[in-house]
Amino acid sequence: MKKQYRSEFSTRQNMRKEDYEIFFYSDSYFQSVSVHKHDYYEFYFPVSGKVEMEIRGKRTPLVPCDAVIVPPGTPHRAITENSEKSYSRYVFWISSAYIAEIAVIVPGISYIRKKAASQKQNIFHFSESEYALIQSKILRLIEEDHSDKYAAEDFRHICIMDLLTLISRFIYEHDNPRPAEKGSDQIQMMIDFIETHLDEELSLERLGEQFFVSKYHIAHIFKDRTGMTVHRYIQKKRLERCADDIKANKALSQIYRMHGFGDYSSFFRAFRSEYGVSPKEYQSVYQLDPLVRNRADETKEETEHGS
Repeated sequence: MKKQYRSEFSTRQNMRKEDYEIFFYSDSYFQSVSVHKHDYYEFYFPVSGKVEMEIRGKRTPLVPCDAVIVPPGTPHRAITENSEKSYSRYVFWISSAYIAEIAVIVPGISYIRKKAASQKQNIFHFSESEYALIQSKILRLIEEDHSDKYAAEDFRHICIMDLLTLISRFIYEHDNPRPAEKGSDQIQMMIDFIETHLDEELSLERLGEQFFVSKYHIAHIFKDRTGMTVHRYIQKKRLERCADDIKANKALSQIYRMHGFGDYSSFFRAFRSEYGVSPKEYQSVYQLDPLVRNRADETKEETEHGS
């Protein structure tokens, strides 16, 4: 993400645009704002920093991969320590009218509206892979929000529908887990094997030899269970590992080799397709974050002193 995509924090709590606004904030010595409420929805995605979310007078500490959905008229505020460490987050505002308009086209997003409006739950926890995918959609929206390319407005509309639909799917699936299917134990063993051998050559043939079944059988039952092909699952997991190493400020020239990509060009194409930005653009987001830089420096010092 380019440096100018980071927003300067403002205490204003009203939308200047009619439909939506989206921000990436990264601050040090942040002063918590007072309790307030909006006439629009607020989606809040913490990235770094120790944060508590106060909603209707109740404070809840946020943990990594949490997201907050605050419906209109709900008193709330984020509370964080006033320290030298950075406090980074994505904030997405969307009007009730616009989200209702989108729900007509994509009825599935009505699920998150109902969940948030019920006042029973406003904080949602996602897995690391789910949160990474949500973040990739946010980054793509921010990129389009600053674009003046042809049909940028149409792309922004699509990005918003994509983001809200994805969040709705994850929350719905958490609330309605699918029952275990026949052969699920075998698939879980394959998943465990894949995740411990991501830096090696992995293929249907190798999995077939490892688990004494045909590659055609694996291809069929794996997609039924996970919803994706073996190749897609392996690539997704490798990209997640690469993204984690990028956040840790490791060299891009080393990362792709460490996680099973044969060359940089294939890694570049796969990463951009998955996260909507290039590896360098993704890295730039975290290089702007002082907390991430401090952690990287601490790790480097520990390594040097230990050698």
